[in-house]
Amino acid sequence: FTLRRFAPQLVTDGMAEKEILCKYKRSHSAMNTNPVVPSFALLAGKVDGGGSFCEDPVELAKTIGLTGEVMVWVNDESDSEGEKASLAQVELILDLMPARVGGPGFSSNAKVYDWLDKGATKVVVSYSESQLGFLDGVPKDRISILITVQGSTEEGATLAGGRQLKEAMDEISYYADSIMMKFQDPAAPLDRTAVEKAKEALSKGMRLALLDAASNTDDVGWTDSIGVESVLCKKMQDGSLPLEQALGAALVSDRPDGLIPTVVVDEDLVSLGLCYSNLQSVREAVVRRVGVYWSRTRGLWIKGLTSGATQELLRIDLDCDRDAMRFVVRQSGVGFCHMEQMSCFGDDHGTLGALMRTLIDRKKNAPAGSYTKRLFDDPALLKSKLLEECEELLAAEDTKEVAWETADVVYFAFAACARHEVNLAQVQRNLARKALRVRRRPGNAKPAGWKPGDPSPDKDTAAGS
Repeated sequence: FTLRRFAPQLVTDGMAEKEILCKYKRSHSAMNTNPVVPSFALLAGKVDGGGSFCEDPVELAKTIGLTGEVMVWVNDESDSEGEKASLAQVELILDLMPARVGGPGFSSNAKVYDWLDKGATKVVVSYSESQLGFLDGVPKDRISILITVQGSTEEGATLAGGRQLKEAMDEISYYADSIMMKFQDPAAPLDRTAVEKAKEALSKGMRLALLDAASNTDDVGWTDSIGVESVLCKKMQDGSLPLEQALGAALVSDRPDGLIPTVVVDEDLVSLGLCYSNLQSVREAVVRRVGVYWSRTRGLWIKGLTSGATQELLRIDLDCDRDAMRFVVRQSGVGFCHMEQMSCFGDDHGTLGALMRTLIDRKKNAPAGSYTKRLFDDPALLKSKLLEECEELLAAEDTKEVAWETADVVYFAFAACARHEVNLAQVQRNLARKALRVRRRPGNAKPAGWKPGDPSPDKDTAAGS
């Protein structure tokens, strides 16, 4: 996979453009789920299973996490040394992107709470009849129940063991707002009837995901059209259903040329411009992890290949109808626009992203007499100014003064970030993780003389905000 990413030749050369059109019309009632959630398993801190996946979990997450979220399975025995090594890798992944976690060790209230507080978007728990009581008190919107289905009858989807799914729904829906479903025979073709029966059994508002059930792009397109996620691990790992193909399987277009409008934004979600994509450009973008589009006049367009204004591709989002995309990129060089500015819609002065880029640039290329460079070189001055501006903000009384002083605090706080080469995406990721905590600290002030490493004055509470 990594070798293909850096290969100079096009990996999709000669592909038929008609492949981009998904033949299934997405239902208007379908929930706006992810079409594809890449997944992998860990064992003793390394990626389990080999295949096209590298052993390093963090590098793998960077490679396949372009859809915005990954599913990580921890296959080690609970509380083993192997599990400790795997969970350490999960924490590193959560530093980078949203992730769901699951595995045999997630079977206690304390562990589920701990990992939700660490920023896991959901914890996936295996279903066992009348054995879900340990989830009492855990917010149900953060839990997904993993079920195994053997098939379906006229009555509905049948769980392994013969029980009807609808008979288990009262218990499942009490503890979770979503189900992840796998089939007892993972090698069998996708049983679409069983999927439809399972979807019918869901309580109102619940979501359904399929684990390693989609065998091909047609399966992915069909499941996405009815609002069901495809969580892919083994098919991606053995190379039979790469991410770029699975993602493209959900795309549709009503344009005669089959192109997909693609909004390009920076890490702060500020629009840089509008491009077009097709299946070939999407595949190139995913494999290379850079901004690749389809020019209506020049064909395949790798942004920055000649100008040097390259883009690192961070995430690909599909809109609710799957006929438009958003590429989140980290733009380098003079900017996205051919007019040598960051955005085709004009300068972005005043945005947080513009400020952070300027400060990071000052660290590398500060002009003579730069005050920002002086702050980088004198940490005591930076500390003094940041504390001073915080005090002035707290003393401000009218709205204009508060806004003015807040801007100063932001500038000096971002200067502290840039000094340590922390970018805006890292700050935003930490904000997102903090927002996902389910247990809140009281927020008590630290005593005078407190220093890092001293005991915290706070203790976790069971819930609250």
